[in-house]
Amino acid sequence: MELIGLHHTHHQHSKINKQIKMETVTENKVLNQEELQTLKTIQEETQSLILELGEIELIKIQLEGRKEKAKEYLSELSQKEQDFTQSVFTKYGKVSINPSTGEINSIS
Repeated sequence: MELIGLHHTHHQHSKINKQIKMETVTENKVLNQEELQTLKTIQEETQSLILELGEIELIKIQLEGRKEKAKEYLSELSQKEQDFTQSVFTKYGKVSINPSTGEINSIS
């Protein structure tokens, strides 16, 4: 029994095989100009962003260093203030000082 449309002669069979082979060897597809430009723009912007993030990270490291130095200086200033206050109290007793004029007032 023969199914209608499924029986092929040798010549038809060979022709079908050639068509299948030709379909598997298709030409490479290529983005159109607009798509290619969009892709390039995205890549360029990504590279710029990576550079920007790197610069930000570098600045952040530098700022952290400055912050640590400022904290050390703050500690030094606090110590200077304590030492000065102690020397004033030793010399003048418990007093208040007007920083603008240097006037000393006794604290009772």
